[in-house]
Amino acid sequence: MRLDEDSVLEQIHELNLLQQQYITQKLKGISLNPKQARSINYIFANPGTIQKGLSNYLGAQDATVTNILKSLESKGLIRREIPLNNERQKCIYLTKDGERVAHKIRIFFSDLNGAAKEVLTADEQNEMSALLKKLSHALEKEVGK
Repeated sequence: MRLDEDSVLEQIHELNLLQQQYITQKLKGISLNPKQARSINYIFANPGTIQKGLSNYLGAQDATVTNILKSLESKGLIRREIPLNNERQKCIYLTKDGERVAHKIRIFFSDLNGAAKEVLTADEQNEMSALLKKLSHALEKEVGK
């Protein structure tokens, strides 16, 4: 079943695809995929996070996140440490190289956000944000049924 091309959800889907294409193009220069970039961005904002927090953020299964973390670790972008008070958990931190890459990634996302700001007024941005939050809440209720 194909959704009507003019439906709000179809338009959101198309916008998401364009966003992914933009990010994928930018990330080629630093040899990362979008999930790796989002992981680095999350770890940058949440130093010492654990794998479960990253899994929840990405909406990905633990095995997928394990593979992402192994890849980032092999590239020297993250390090995992076992805290003294909990030997079962590993806290995840960016290395110095990881921090440099995180700053580049943040610039990519900032540039993407800037593109939206160029075509939408401040009022339109606020209205769009409110409408998307409203739609998200409605869909969360549907998912929870």
